Amino acid sequence: MSEKRNKGFKESWRKFIVSLKKRPHNIPMCMMVIAFIVYSFNLTKISNTTAVVNKPLMGLCEFIIMLFSILAFVCFLNAYPKRQKPILPMVILLYALQLIIVGADVIYLGRINEGLQSIQITDARAFIPQAKTVLTVHIIMVIITVVLIALIPVLGKMLNKIDTSVKLSDNDDVEIELTDEDDSGEAVRSGGKRHESEN
Repeated sequence: MSEKRNKGFKESWRKFIVSLKKRPHNIPMCMMVIAFIVYSFNLTKISNTTAVVNKPLMGLCEFIIMLFSILAFVCFLNAYPKRQKPILPMVILLYALQLIIVGADVIYLGRINEGLQSIQITDARAFIPQAKTVLTVHIIMVIITVVLIALIPVLGKMLNKIDTSVKLSDNDDVEIELTDEDDSGEAVRSGGKRHESEN
């Protein structure tokens, strides 16, 4: 039973790697989604901080971060269409949106630091330092996303080095690699010549 589970896990992992080989851009996209989730799930703390600190541009920065995060996700999907080369103008726009998001985060953090000079942090205002931490983490995640986007070609080459071929138990010198669920029967490597039999 445990051996069957182990085989099932290995097969699921192999299919996952095969999927990443075909779409290595999914790695930075996942980081982008996580960054958005972290920010949106803590939006109440950030909004409360804006209301208490009430410095110029805080509300605008909050709006820009939320809006441009959504636009960046849409832009990412258009920049890397399935089974096609990346669309350069969309990639450039994606970089621009990410940099604007980081800039808005930095400005917002600066406004919080200005507010903390005159605002006393109490238990009722504990959300202010929490919002500051969230924004710092968000900046780091967005920067990691940008780096991963730039490294997509490198990630693709690294993933291609991972052996995802399947050895057939009846003939150990034959190996096949599933490139996709639709191509599960295609053999990409074999130890001898391919023989076909007709009934």
